[in-house]
Amino acid sequence: MNLAKWRRYGISYLFLIPSFLFIATFLYYPVLLAFFHSFTKWNLVTSEWVGLDNFKKFFNEGTFATGAKNQLIYTLTDVVKAIVFPLIGAELVYLVGGNKIKYLFRTGFILPMLLPGVVSILLWQNIYDPTNGLLNQLLHAMGFTSTHAWLGEEKTAIWSIVMMGLPFISGLPFLIFYAAIGNMNQEQLEAARIDGANGWNVFTKMHLPFLMPQFKIVIILTILGSLQDYVKIMILTGGGPGVATTNPAMIMYNAAFGSSQYGYGSAIGVALFLVILVLTIFNLKFLKTDY
Repeated sequence: MNLAKWRRYGISYLFLIPSFLFIATFLYYPVLLAFFHSFTKWNLVTSEWVGLDNFKKFFNEGTFATGAKNQLIYTLTDVVKAIVFPLIGAELVYLVGGNKIKYLFRTGFILPMLLPGVVSILLWQNIYDPTNGLLNQLLHAMGFTSTHAWLGEEKTAIWSIVMMGLPFISGLPFLIFYAAIGNMNQEQLEAARIDGANGWNVFTKMHLPFLMPQFKIVIILTILGSLQDYVKIMILTGGGPGVATTNPAMIMYNAAFGSSQYGYGSAIGVALFLVILVLTIFNLKFLKTDY
C-alpha cells in the first residue's frame, strides 16, 4: 500500500486491529490449540506427544461404530426435516390469500424461534415421560394399555429424539424458503399458468430449481448443527440407554469434560471438523444451482 492510501485509510485499519485481535484470540487460537493437542495426551496439567494414537483410539473403540451410525440417522433426518416441512409451510403460506392472513401465519411459524432451545427440549422430555407424559396419556385415551419409557428403551430412544420438534417447521429454513419464493419473477409464473401449468408443474419446474441456492444454505447449516449437536442428547438420554443414542459430539464431550481426556476430546473435535469441511465442500461443488 502506498503512503497516500495509508494516510487516507490508516485510521480505519487501526480501529480494525482490536477486532482482529479478539477474533484471533477467541476463535483461531483455540482451533489451532485443539489441532495441536489432538496429537497429545493432555489433561490440562501435563501434555505428552502421542501422535495419531488419539485418532486410532477413537476409530477403534466400540462406541465409534454406534455413534457414527446414530449420527448418520440424526444428520439425514435433520436435513429432511429442515427442507421438506419448512418448504411445505412456505409454499402453503405463499398460496394463502390476503396479506394479513399471510402475516399471521408467518408470525405463527416464527414465534417458536423465541423459545430457548433448552426449554423446548425439556418440554419434549416431559412429553416422553413414562409416567405422566402426554404421549402415553394420549395412547391410553385411545385404548392402548401398554406404557413405554420412550427415552429409556433401545428400540424407541433414538427415534424419539428424531421425532422431537414435530411438525418440524423450523423458523429459519421457513423464512429462507418463503423469502425466496416471494422474490420469484411473478410475470414468469403468470405466463406459465396462462400456458396451462398447474400448481404441481409450477412447483416442480419453477419453484424447486429457483430454490436450489436456498437448499444449499439450509443443507450446510443443518449439517453443521447436526454434527455439533449433543445438548438434546445429553438432556434427553445422556447417550443411553447404554450407547444407543450417542454420537461423536457426545463422545467428545464425555471424553473431555467427563474423563478429563482433553487431548482425546480434541482429536474427536478435529475429526468432526474434517468431516464437516468435506461435506461442505461437496455440497458447494456438486449441488448445482444454475437457474
